[in-house]
Amino acid sequence: MYAALGVPAAVIWAGATFVVALIPVFGTFMVWGPVALFLALTGSWLKAIILVAWGGLAVSTIDNLLYPYLVGSRLRLHTIPTFFAILGGIQFFGPAGLILGPVALAVTIGLLDVWGARTTGGRTAEQAVSTA
Repeated sequence: MYAALGVPAAVIWAGATFVVALIPVFGTFMVWGPVALFLALTGSWLKAIILVAWGGLAVSTIDNLLYPYLVGSRLRLHTIPTFFAILGGIQFFGPAGLILGPVALAVTIGLLDVWGARTTGGRTAEQAVSTA
C-alpha cells in the first residue's frame, strides 16, 4: 500500500511494518500512523485517509482478529485462549512467543487432559499407571 500511495522508501516502511507487526495491538500502527501523518502534513490528504482506512480496517483486522482465529483452528483451540496465549507468549518469550505461546497452551491442555483421564473416579495418577 505504501508503494501504491507513492510513499518515499516504501520498501523500507513495509519492512518496518512487518517487523513491528510482532508487537500486539498497536504494532503496525506505530509505522503506518506516522506515515499517514506525514502524508497529511505534506498535503496529500486523500492518500493519508486511504492509508488510515487501510491500516485501521485491513491490517488491524488481520493482526488482532484473523491471526488468532487461523492459529486457533490449526491448534484446535478457541480463538480467545489463543489470542491470550499469543499475548502472553510474546510477553514471556519475545517475538518467538508468537508461535511458542499457543504451542505452550496446547501442550498444557493436552497434559491436563491426560491427567484428568488418569485420575477419574477418585484414583491417583500413580494408581492409574500401575493398573495399565
